Amino acid sequence: MRFSIGQVKRLAALLLFGLLALSCSKGSATEEIEYQKQLSFSGYTARSVTKAGDTFVSTTELPGGKSFGVYAYNTGSSTTFVPANIGDYTVFMSNVAVTYNGSGASTPTNYTYSPLRYWPNTKESNRLAFFAYYPYGGAGITGFSGYGSFTFEVQTAAASQVDFMISDVEANQMYGSATGGTDIEKLKFYHMLTQVRFKGITDAPSGATVKINSLQLTGIVKKGVLTPAVSAASSTWAPGSETDTYTITLKNINLPSNYSDATVEAADIAEANQTLLLLPQTLASTAKMIVNYTITTTTPARTITEERELALNSATPTWTRNQQIVYTLNIGLHPIEFTAQVVDWSGSDQIVIVN
Repeated sequence: MRFSIGQVKRLAALLLFGLLALSCSKGSATEEIEYQKQLSFSGYTARSVTKAGDTFVSTTELPGGKSFGVYAYNTGSSTTFVPANIGDYTVFMSNVAVTYNGSGASTPTNYTYSPLRYWPNTKESNRLAFFAYYPYGGAGITGFSGYGSFTFEVQTAAASQVDFMISDVEANQMYGSATGGTDIEKLKFYHMLTQVRFKGITDAPSGATVKINSLQLTGIVKKGVLTPAVSAASSTWAPGSETDTYTITLKNINLPSNYSDATVEAADIAEANQTLLLLPQTLASTAKMIVNYTITTTTPARTITEERELALNSATPTWTRNQQIVYTLNIGLHPIEFTAQVVDWSGSDQIVIVN
């Protein structure tokens, strides 16, 4: 059979197309074999705290609608993750935002991210190590590009401060042996900041009231560098030298009195979103608490407004990571009182006056 030049060209084109199609099909099949089950996440915190805020974790469950950033590294056949060797590892995930929808912390489908990743099939030679931080894109979290150091700056307004956390490094992770299940990567987060709250009480008797008008912390270091550890609880801070002043918005309340009832307890003097999340640090002598308060009495009728400056390092010299500190202000009425003691007359001298 003879073919014209045009027919030969058409046949050649069809043959080339067929080879390309076979090539694409083979590539797809290879990719399906290389990666298998979808990689899913869940996350929780090591310790609950008590501030209701945008990113603040009030239980061991992350807030709904918030995300954490994930890094993952392929350590090859190595079963351990060595931070000093990070340059030898292949990056598997780089700052991927995983969002929790708030519908149940133990359900992997409640955590979403894109694009999806899949567990390597040749798992013994493609072991993964995972690391994450929270919140993803949080205010003040800067200066990082993977596992290494974070530069962090505390926001001035209490309501804008984020609950900065990092997870343990979960190394030697493979399909079928991931922590907590065959395809679920569980990440355990630890608080990296110090939580500071305020309470107040008075020993004023009936007819007297005490109200705190304003409260500030001054001379507090606001910026530092966090160096993560494989065990997040061993991470270390290097505080800087820049300081800031933090002003607390207070409740409009009179302090409870324990004058006639010793069981009365101090009350929170600020709303929950005014809880401070501050940098762990050794407090300098310049770190102060400035308190302005008013005492009102009916007998006698008077109103006194005073301001006191207190050195913070005398009460708590050091703030540490994951520490909850509650400063209780005890503002009372302390009138000057007298007692008297009569001393007997001493022996008398008789003086004779002669006229």
